Amino acid sequence: MGKYKLHEIVGRGGMGVVYRGEHVYIGKEVAVKILHDGYGGREESIKRFLREARAASLINHPNIVDITDFGKSNDGTVFFVMEFLHGEPLDALMQRERRLELIRAITIVNQIAGALGAAHAKGIVHRDLKPENVMLTKREGRRELIRQISDESGLHTVTEREKAFDFVKILDFGVAKVRDPNVSEARVTQQGVVFGTPEYMAPETARIGVSDPRTDIYALGVIFYEMLTGTIPFAGETAVDVMLKVVSEPVTPPRARAPGAEITPEAEQLIMKALSKDPLRRHQSMEELHEELQRCYGSVRYRRSIERSAAEAERNAAPIQRNSVQVSGTIGTPPGTPQVRNDGVSPGAAGAAPILLTRKKERPRRTTLPLELQPDPAALEKTPPPVANGTVNAAEGGHDEWSEPARPENENNWAELDIDAPDGTSG
Repeated sequence: MGKYKLHEIVGRGGMGVVYRGEHVYIGKEVAVKILHDGYGGREESIKRFLREARAASLINHPNIVDITDFGKSNDGTVFFVMEFLHGEPLDALMQRERRLELIRAITIVNQIAGALGAAHAKGIVHRDLKPENVMLTKREGRRELIRQISDESGLHTVTEREKAFDFVKILDFGVAKVRDPNVSEARVTQQGVVFGTPEYMAPETARIGVSDPRTDIYALGVIFYEMLTGTIPFAGETAVDVMLKVVSEPVTPPRARAPGAEITPEAEQLIMKALSKDPLRRHQSMEELHEELQRCYGSVRYRRSIERSAAEAERNAAPIQRNSVQVSGTIGTPPGTPQVRNDGVSPGAAGAAPILLTRKKERPRRTTLPLELQPDPAALEKTPPPVANGTVNAAEGGHDEWSEPARPENENNWAELDIDAPDGTSG
């Protein structure tokens, strides 16, 4: 494929297949994503495929998968080339570990927030952030962890060197919303069609298809909730069931959902704010969420030398020391972001837009195709009004700590759609 030799398939998506590849001249290992033959002649599919490569390359952030090349082969096959990642998706880690330690979850959220803040500053909204699209690779630790331990001798601290930490790479910008004055959004996304995965979809997206940086903030809140509690806030047997709950039901606070886990009041407050039904009550930028996150540490904190080289800081992209927060660059809501009223409706929005959904992966992993569902807009609009701030009495949640409704194997309401699914090992 051009100057790349293809080896085995490492991932499949709705539009493309990902191969482990090798540059024929320098021998560098890469991942090559190829547009399916059936889509090669469709102009819209090629545009969307190109947009995924362009969006990731425009951001140029160490925590976003690096796109290095794009082209067509002699037979017209469209492809792009990414860095090859050796690691595992966040959903696989959570399937194995069930819940993550608070400091580990904060480390992951810190990096996601920084990366998506950089994307938002470039006018790019991911729109399908979920654990399957977060790849983790191991990096050598550079911090000293300080643990508070209580035993028969009382409360004392133990310091240890961090052996390794999870380095984040965000994948799959195939359905990203890119602000480009030279490109009509309707031409690429088929006139108001919106994308997402129901379990991580913001209420305003589920209701009328609105998406802006705060929809990514909501999805990150769901991921943080899931890492600490071992379950997602809302689950159901069908996509419509999940979306109705997202729009109308209050969120069970994470400490009520998982009383045995270490979740500080500050972490719970951050999560509940990020999961607010009203986007105006959420964090208004990833920078705001990132700063609040520094107050969420619990029994394990860390310290390290303040003097770090810029190169090391870029490689690590690790949490910033509490009480000495410094943010490089501008992380915030880009100019021109659509404003959302208190009722969650975008000004000028004419009714609900069609919703194109991807299924949340279940483990053990299997090939998952992207899916389409068009729920009845009237059903969503008839639901009770959004909760003001998402904070409710724990007794109202009605959830067991580990309970999550099982999904039937045969979901007839799903249909295939030619949008990208996560690409597994390579991203």
